[in-house]
Amino acid sequence: RSWEKSSTVRSEIMMFRNFQQVVDYATKLETKDLIVANPEDRAIIIAINDAFLMGLIRPVLVGNKKKILDLLMELGISKSGYEIYNAKSKDDAAMMSVKLVSKQESSILMKGQLQSQMLLKYVQDEDYGLVKDEMLSHIGVLDIPNYHKLLFISDSDMHTLPNVEEKKQILYNTYNFVTSLGIFKPKIALISAVESVNEDIPSTVEAREIVEQLKDTDKWYIGGPFSVDVALSHESADVKGITHVVAGDADILIFPCVVSGNTFYKATTFLANTTAAGLVLGARNPIVLTSRADSYKSKLYSIALAVVSTDIL
Repeated sequence: RSWEKSSTVRSEIMMFRNFQQVVDYATKLETKDLIVANPEDRAIIIAINDAFLMGLIRPVLVGNKKKILDLLMELGISKSGYEIYNAKSKDDAAMMSVKLVSKQESSILMKGQLQSQMLLKYVQDEDYGLVKDEMLSHIGVLDIPNYHKLLFISDSDMHTLPNVEEKKQILYNTYNFVTSLGIFKPKIALISAVESVNEDIPSTVEAREIVEQLKDTDKWYIGGPFSVDVALSHESADVKGITHVVAGDADILIFPCVVSGNTFYKATTFLANTTAAGLVLGARNPIVLTSRADSYKSKLYSIALAVVSTDIL
């Protein structure tokens, strides 16, 4: 299976505990072309320029050329080293960006100021060859101040209510990605509202089914259904009498629906001083896909993660 390819990751890869370690590692790698669809936003431009100055990427910007040049001037950024393509509209920028990425295997695609679906419809167009056998899924990477390592969550952006088979593919995509970052036996929690199976809560039934199907492997530890507190807190797990190896130490949270995943992503970001990064997994090239409201740091760290994953996968 394609999701098993991560077992061949180079042994010298470190296990990243925070985003600064990701950036530090990315600076040692080959510079990648970053193709950005409609980058007409201050935070995006600042993040791209910082990544450019660090030597992570070569910026290729696709959008309203006049607005892009005006924004660079306003921010005091030289256009030297930038490749800029003029697009007639946001949709045109999305199409042109995907077309450019399709011609370069090691390039990275980034969503700018446009809706995700506008970009993804071209990503999924067979004419451009970016979609592989896997289903596309979104991964959120969270650096939470009071959690002891990076936390990976899926799916908080793309799949409204994934069924069992779709959740398994989301899990495979996520496993591939986290092992590329040096986490060689990740702890995976299937999230629901409670940690016991309740026939009135379908996500608990599905979690039990997935765990039963996927538990017999040395590739990961998997448990569920788990509530969020049990997955992330040893104290909560102890109080509730749960002794599973994943409890209190999860690397990956697989959410039952986009509502719960997106709510967790945004609640931690805005209320818990969390820095978040976001990518789309399952395509031939990494795709940086953050919320338009995400901070400059979130966009920079997402670019760095994409550079690292491009170098490895």
